[in-house]
Amino acid sequence: MLGAITVLQRWLFGTVDVVGLPHPYWLPVLLASCQYGVNGGLIASIAASAIYLAQLSPPSAVQDYYAYARLIAIQPAIWLATALVLGGLRNLHIHQLQEVADQLAIMRRRANDLSGGIERAAIEIYALERRLALETGSAAAFSRSLALINLSSQRAAAQSCGELFRTATGASTMAVYLRDRGGYVPVWAIAGDNIRPTGSMQALSVLAVEAMIIEDESRELRPAANDLEPRLERHVVRVPPSSDAAAQLAVIVCDLDASRDTDEFYRRAAEIGRAFATILRACPDAGPETHS
Repeated sequence: MLGAITVLQRWLFGTVDVVGLPHPYWLPVLLASCQYGVNGGLIASIAASAIYLAQLSPPSAVQDYYAYARLIAIQPAIWLATALVLGGLRNLHIHQLQEVADQLAIMRRRANDLSGGIERAAIEIYALERRLALETGSAAAFSRSLALINLSSQRAAAQSCGELFRTATGASTMAVYLRDRGGYVPVWAIAGDNIRPTGSMQALSVLAVEAMIIEDESRELRPAANDLEPRLERHVVRVPPSSDAAAQLAVIVCDLDASRDTDEFYRRAAEIGRAFATILRACPDAGPETHS
């Protein structure tokens, strides 16, 4: 910029100074000081002073040297002082602007953290509301199932307890098999939350039930598969929940989605299984009946 000003000045006016106007080198000094602070103003003032002094004519023989030095030093000194004052103000402004920018960045980070926390809290609240609604509905259905238990015979009790087991565990496909002389007889079943007639279902032998139980237990020891597609797994619940085959009064065979939490299922199934066994022991044994 200084070079361009010098060229234009000599081309337009043919001299260094223009009478009646400030020196043109004020422009780069002011711009650099206001834009870049003290450092930029000092560089611009030093460069302007160097070019300014290089363009001056030497003192005449009759002119006092100190008066000449004082005369030529006035303009560079003013430029330097202006660069220090305006540059200092600009540095202060830059520093304050940086502090404001840092505070704004901190506030934005805090706002993002707060927004993320509120979003997570909203998700948890929604999940808790759904869980509360489900548990409230399950409690009401559980109470209705308890009120409908038929204690006239073991078969009738097993049929009514099947609905109780479904409500407590959430199983949508299951069958209740009651222990008979030679094996296990189906007495109640649902498929996809729809009642399924047990007349077409075959009875299970004791060996078949034991094989299903062994397969179920071995599946729990294997690592979970990473299947993306939904997959059903068969689970067998003993009634009562005991490893003694002779003490079994019934078994419940359930088909559950592989992604379901089996620990929670077996915890609830064991609780219902103990209550189921107590109910069966309290009922009279009506003997084998024809499948419904």
